[in-house]
Amino acid sequence: MKPFYLISKNIKKHIKKLKKCIYGVIQKINYLYVAIIIMITVGIVLLVSSNWMTNENIRNIVVGLGTGVVTSALVTLYIEIINSQIERKKVLRYKKMILNPLYRATRSLYIHVVLNINEYRVREGMKGYFFLPLENTAEMSDFFQNLEKIEIGKIKDEVSRKRLEDMANISLIYYSELISQYEGIPYESLRLDNILTQDEFEKLKNFSIINNCSKYLNSLNSGTLSEQEMYYARIKIMHGMFILMNRIIKVFDFIAQMVVSENKWITEQLDDLWYNEIYVNSDEYIEKMIESAEAEAEYYAEHPELLEPIEESEEDLLYREINTAIWESNAEKIKECFPQIDKNNKEIQSELTWSFAKDVMKDKELRKLYYEKYGVKYKVRKEKRRKKS
Repeated sequence: MKPFYLISKNIKKHIKKLKKCIYGVIQKINYLYVAIIIMITVGIVLLVSSNWMTNENIRNIVVGLGTGVVTSALVTLYIEIINSQIERKKVLRYKKMILNPLYRATRSLYIHVVLNINEYRVREGMKGYFFLPLENTAEMSDFFQNLEKIEIGKIKDEVSRKRLEDMANISLIYYSELISQYEGIPYESLRLDNILTQDEFEKLKNFSIINNCSKYLNSLNSGTLSEQEMYYARIKIMHGMFILMNRIIKVFDFIAQMVVSENKWITEQLDDLWYNEIYVNSDEYIEKMIESAEAEAEYYAEHPELLEPIEESEEDLLYREINTAIWESNAEKIKECFPQIDKNNKEIQSELTWSFAKDVMKDKELRKLYYEKYGVKYKVRKEKRRKKS
């Protein structure tokens, strides 16, 4: 059995919630609508009661009065609905105008944070993207908490370390701008003018996350932090701002609409990244390509009459020969082809710098031949991303 003080505490908690709920209902009641409903009810009662009246003159008076009451009430209701819609649109336009700086700051930071987080997840082989709004932030918080535990100075693999640094490295200006715009909203004034609803006011008028993020932002701007402290502060502020943006998006529909639109093209960017950097270098992709090539070769071996003679130039033959050597990891064959390569042939150079060619091009003699041919050190090319239209 629970102690009395706990039972009393729970009762008080439920009473407080009930009072808040009743207050919310009272706030939402439109007393004009209540009056109109009463008038319509009175009019209907008059019309119904007239059926039992025997005096013709009195019945006509009652019917006329009842009809007039119902008609005037319906006209008043119609006018009120039209005026309410006009007023609602005015309030929405004013709200958007007042909150436009917050909208722009949220959009700028959201794009940077979501791209950085999800590009890191893709390259690290993690499943799923993180997009806002989120109803349950537990999985996202677990992700950030795991990042906070990483000791960046102890990471030996340079690639992994750079991925982590790139993910956390977002310009502090974006954080500063959103914090400034959020703190600058005149919450009490907007609530008194009914620009913000009571529910919006209560959700936004909570500065615990903002205060925490401001603390880390100030420490980052101080320039006195160690490498590990800087990394930790960047992850903490990114985590906090992600939660803050989630709150903003869930409160304002017009900001949520922007996020839905941004999520579409960000998803395309991430899908392209996964395909070009992860999937094309996977065993599954390579096996499929080999199986496809073998099946095609087998089919045309059985139906040679379907093959059309194709006249290939010397450059085409050389390109195909180099491509085959790359797939077979035959460094010696590529070395034999190098004297025939025209350094102005960008297709062959692109083939040699393809991500799949990086293993065979680890050969030191091949890299020397590449430098002598093109005059630059060998480097695997990066896949181009599609830009937002």
